[in-house]
Amino acid sequence: MARILSTTTLFLLLLCLNQAIAQSKNEISLHRGVIQQAPKKVYKEAKGNKNEVQYLFSGLFLFYKTFFSSQDLTVCTFTPSCSEYGILTVKKYGVVMGGIRTMDRLTRCNGLSPMKYEIDVQAKLLIDKP
Repeated sequence: MARILSTTTLFLLLLCLNQAIAQSKNEISLHRGVIQQAPKKVYKEAKGNKNEVQYLFSGLFLFYKTFFSSQDLTVCTFTPSCSEYGILTVKKYGVVMGGIRTMDRLTRCNGLSPMKYEIDVQAKLLIDKP
């Protein structure tokens, strides 16, 4: 019984201490503009699909880009990125040739042969247009 009473007292003491050191609304409003919100991502490659297959592949590439590729650091050596390249090639060449070209791009996605590509000076990335 004494253990429960001491645990409850400790919990209430910590709760009161937390409220005592919490920031006031004025302090919060002063710091609200310090952290900038990340700009909302707009994927222009996913627009302009002509049929359901392009919608499906654009959705798959965007799912990959949002949930898997974003977990890595931004170490892509090409512009556009591999997922953007996949969307663009499927739109331009169709599902079969676009898929083959995307797989070819994924095998080339390394920094071992930068002499074969032009360099985007602003982004400092290799240019590989579909």
